[in-house]
Amino acid sequence: MKKFNLILGLAITLSACERIVELEIPSSDPKIVVEGQITSQLEPWEIRLTMSQPYFDQNNLSFVSDAEVSIVGTDGSDVNLIHSDSGYYKSEFSQQCLPGETYSLSVMYDGQEYSASEVAPMAFPIDTIASYYLPENNGFIEEGYYVFIQGRERVEKGDYYLFKAYRNDTLKDDFGSNLDNDEFGSVSYLNEDFDINNIALELSKGKTPRPFPFTVEPGDTVRVEQLAISEKYFNYIFDIEAQLGRSGTPFDPPPANPNNNISNGGLGYFSVVHKEEAEIVVDE
Repeated sequence: MKKFNLILGLAITLSACERIVELEIPSSDPKIVVEGQITSQLEPWEIRLTMSQPYFDQNNLSFVSDAEVSIVGTDGSDVNLIHSDSGYYKSEFSQQCLPGETYSLSVMYDGQEYSASEVAPMAFPIDTIASYYLPENNGFIEEGYYVFIQGRERVEKGDYYLFKAYRNDTLKDDFGSNLDNDEFGSVSYLNEDFDINNIALELSKGKTPRPFPFTVEPGDTVRVEQLAISEKYFNYIFDIEAQLGRSGTPFDPPPANPNNNISNGGLGYFSVVHKEEAEIVVDE
């Protein structure tokens, strides 16, 4: 009985010691966030401006609607972007970037100037987009239909790519961004060494192209965007995904804003890319 009373008393004592501890999370002044990409395709140029939010207040996005935004290029372009809605600034007419030219963004807001520049990369069009059926018993790769592309790389080293694949107009990014470069010899998503005219023969030899990492069904429409990007933008996307993938383990990278190209303490990224597209309806 004494033992029971002791345990009961200890439990009451411990429960009485509970108290709520409120942690103060340090916050900083809001910073301007620039999100924008211009491409080699003829289309309106668009930039979005918002303000950074506190960590525990991500619901009320603050838009910037009274900035002065312009893009100047060494090709002679000088384009003003006008605010339309929800922080978006758009050019009045369609524009396009030319390979090798430098494009500079200027944002004037609240008495401060924020700027960024990138050189438009050069890349070749997608030569072919195709599908194939991969039977079972291929290790860890799921059986099914897959889509891949074939294209050419530049002779010079230093190619960096972001590939976006859409299945029936839905972006497939379940495994993150499809980043690729030629650091280890070639851009594997371009499948330069695969004989696309003899897919069945290549598969019988055990050679498979590198497809986009999802299965499709006959009748699906798959659209692929090939974006040649700068090394810095490549690393920026990689850093963002590393932060998004944090799971609270000791192996996670430390929390940090990714390295960007916005001056004067701004956040975000202004990218200039070479864009190519291809589309296929999957056959059986």
